[in-house]
Amino acid sequence: MALLSLPDPESLPHPALPRFLASPDAGERLLVVRTPAGTEAQRFAHGWAGGAGRVLPWPVQNGQAVSGEEIVSRVGALLEGPDAGRVAVVADQGAPVGRLAAAFPARIAGPRDLFLTEDEILTLAVRLAASPAPGPASDRDPGTLTAEGHLGGQPGGRPGGYPGRPPLPLTPHRIHLKTGGWFLPAAILIADPLGVQTARQSLYSALMRWLHPQDVDGSISQAGFLPQFTEEVIDAFRPEGFGAMPSARGLESLGLLVRDGTGGWFMPWLVRDCLRDAIQESHPHRVDELNRAVDRALAATGHIGAVVQRTVDARDWNRLEDLLLEHWADLFVWNEPALASAVSSLPRARVGGVDVTGFMPGLLSVTDPDTVPFTLPAHRPDYDRDEGLQGLRAGTTRLYRTPDRQALALGTIEVAYLRRVGLFTESADAAVRLNVALSAALSSAPVRPVMAGFVGLQAGISLHLADRLAEAKTTYEKAFHWAMRGSAEPLIAEVAGKLALLSIQQGNTDRARFWVAKVDEPLAKVRVARNVAAFAADVARAHLALTELDIVAAHAVLDRLPPDLDTDEFWASHAALLVRTASYEGRGADGARWVLGWRQERPAAAQSPLAKRILSEAFHAARISTGDLTVVPGWDRSQELADLEALRCLLKGDPDAALRALRVPERTGQRHRNLSALIGVLARTRCAPATVPETVVRHLVTIHHYGGELADLSGFHTLGWTPVFRSAGLVDDAGQARLQQLTRPALVERAAPSLTSREREVLQSLRAGMTRREIAESTYRSENTIKGQIRSLYAKLGASSAAEALEQARNFGL
Repeated sequence: MALLSLPDPESLPHPALPRFLASPDAGERLLVVRTPAGTEAQRFAHGWAGGAGRVLPWPVQNGQAVSGEEIVSRVGALLEGPDAGRVAVVADQGAPVGRLAAAFPARIAGPRDLFLTEDEILTLAVRLAASPAPGPASDRDPGTLTAEGHLGGQPGGRPGGYPGRPPLPLTPHRIHLKTGGWFLPAAILIADPLGVQTARQSLYSALMRWLHPQDVDGSISQAGFLPQFTEEVIDAFRPEGFGAMPSARGLESLGLLVRDGTGGWFMPWLVRDCLRDAIQESHPHRVDELNRAVDRALAATGHIGAVVQRTVDARDWNRLEDLLLEHWADLFVWNEPALASAVSSLPRARVGGVDVTGFMPGLLSVTDPDTVPFTLPAHRPDYDRDEGLQGLRAGTTRLYRTPDRQALALGTIEVAYLRRVGLFTESADAAVRLNVALSAALSSAPVRPVMAGFVGLQAGISLHLADRLAEAKTTYEKAFHWAMRGSAEPLIAEVAGKLALLSIQQGNTDRARFWVAKVDEPLAKVRVARNVAAFAADVARAHLALTELDIVAAHAVLDRLPPDLDTDEFWASHAALLVRTASYEGRGADGARWVLGWRQERPAAAQSPLAKRILSEAFHAARISTGDLTVVPGWDRSQELADLEALRCLLKGDPDAALRALRVPERTGQRHRNLSALIGVLARTRCAPATVPETVVRHLVTIHHYGGELADLSGFHTLGWTPVFRSAGLVDDAGQARLQQLTRPALVERAAPSLTSREREVLQSLRAGMTRREIAESTYRSENTIKGQIRSLYAKLGASSAAEALEQARNFGL
């Protein structure tokens, strides 16, 4: 072409020929090259045959090729002549090369053989720089090649010199992405980095001539609309009105796809542009259907993130709303960043007539803290008076009458957003309604397993944080079933991790071990949001290590968790883990102090029923580990606190009080039942380690055998029971060593603390049910002053909440 005259084949051999010659052969002397124009087939054939006189064209004109017999005759004459050597035939598309291959042993070269690799593009650039194109010296410049392999001309150099600054150079990699290694387009971009349009024009005609005999109906050109190429995507791509598209290997043999170096394929940018233009020209009315078919194929093969990104790029907001409604669960599970991007791009979003634009960031924040920081507001909204929340409630109530995907989507937004604003009880109630809607939807309409699993996960989290563990367990188990049905590994791992953590909090360590074992295999396949999926499971693993008093193993897991408490919804479970670890290490006072600090730092988040319970249990376990035998407040409302209170009474030498603490509440957890049974035996028999009868020891061994953990014996270690347990075989040498590493603090029952007049005044106000603001207003002091006095009051009473402070005050007679 006029803008780029290439040197002759002697001065510029085809860079791909050495690669072709290096491949194995059987000594054939005939080469048949069948590639599109623009690949420099003549130059390639010249290099093979050793001269232009030994290269024969086999053209096709008006759909008819030169007679095969004629070509066979001419090739035979050259192969048998006095200067017999190699012969090359350059055949157009449609030439019956099989006739020639049947007559002589031949090597066949196709597009893949002639397309340049990145290294060969660099070689071409070097040779072009060393061999200036023909023409007046004043008009030509060989161009430049930088040390980094950047290619590009100089100002005033190649034809059409650049005014001002030269264009940015192109690397061989970028030229390869644009051209796929087509010789002529690559050479144009080497000479002129801004010559993309010229390169495209050189490719368009060559490509159309090459494809036209086979692509009258556009069945090949439709490939230009696919953004990615796998056999699964190609099989799923079925636009109406078009024939079946060739396979990926078929497209590669046509020169439309190029290997990407990882075993896959990509379509060069210029090739894609040419194919799309061909469709626009010949089938303009089918372009919309092609785009819809692309979306269907990508969604069907798990690439919904790519569909959403295409829609965002097209700014098709109506289509984006439909996509989010249809596939939000898939995006949450497989590509949460794509969902976050789509939500942030969407001007407005409505589900079931409810504007959910303002609620979507909240949904994202509680499902992936790595994407949107999850922080609860300082003050919870008034649920009954908040118009937005009541709008959500009205919307879900209406949609739940005939539950479908819109109902499930809005219900999931509701439960997640209620948690985000600190309305944990209301979120759990909404989760119950969502569970009912999900069951109805599953029985009346098709619901994809991934969606059912994700809805169940979100409902289960709301019930879990509300400390409604039995309901949460049932909901999680259903979610796990659906996640397995949908082969959704991230969802499988996360639900199993949540079940493991819930089992720990129920006191069922055997079930916790069962669920932890279900996490690793699917987690290994997770590439997005791995930290979220692994968090609950790792917290559960560390708790299991502590039940075995294996502090080293617990720290190994803790090292995988954030060093400080992060924004995960189950941060309190992580906090309780840190406190219990500190307690076993003899730093119970530190752990108790941490709890008080966290309650002050996270007043709203610490008010979830689950957080209140597990932090209180960790706090009082830490306090008792220091030898503090002050009564445990609220023990009649918690299985673990009741066991701690019974143990405290036993340590104090009051077995009757210990037996009273064993009566309520009912023990439903495996470890809670086991520990209360051990305490009950010692309280009823009033035995000491030095005088215990053999029958009592055998009874203790039998109880502990069924579900007991080594950590359950730590309280008895303080009373000197460890040697007895070792002699009876209740613990082995390793267990005895771990128990003996625990500190045995001096046991002290604290006297009633001395309160200042202001602290007594605050205590009375708390008894009256006044808030911090109301106390400040009634006493004419600042809220910060009241806050400090409440903190001091809690510290003196050994309490971590207003309820505990009031109960401790009663215990002390204050």
